Amino acid sequence: MSNEINRILKLFTEMHHGYCWIGVNFKTALQGLNAEKAGSRNIENGNSIWMLVSHIIYWRTTVVNRLEGTLDTPPFRDFTLPEAFTDETWKQSLKDFESTYHLLIKTIKHFNEKKLQEPSPKNGQTYYDLIMGCLQHDAYHLGQIILLKKIV
Repeated sequence: MSNEINRILKLFTEMHHGYCWIGVNFKTALQGLNAEKAGSRNIENGNSIWMLVSHIIYWRTTVVNRLEGTLDTPPFRDFTLPEAFTDETWKQSLKDFESTYHLLIKTIKHFNEKKLQEPSPKNGQTYYDLIMGCLQHDAYHLGQIILLKKIV
């Protein structure tokens, strides 16, 4: 595995459950939340933590698809929420979040570094742009989750 791929993997791993440059990682930010708090929408027309987790799952799946050379969208809708807001369905969402993280890491780990500067399936975007954009997207929504957790 290449040095650049290793650096990218390190950034995603730190943001997910390690020492993150932001100061808080996803594992810590999502820790201690139950379904009621995760599903709470305290800002008018705003997202809940649950919605953001669902959105990150959707976007990471989109990135995996693009890294595999396709523009296919995930087989589920963005911001998908369960019919019932229970602690059981929240735990399943967290499992899905974790699974999608591992799928993304596995896909990046096996990605050929020589292709990083090549165009991705999306016009005007290299594979490197795609991966870094995903990392930036995760950081943006991690910040939102941290703020929302403070008000629920």
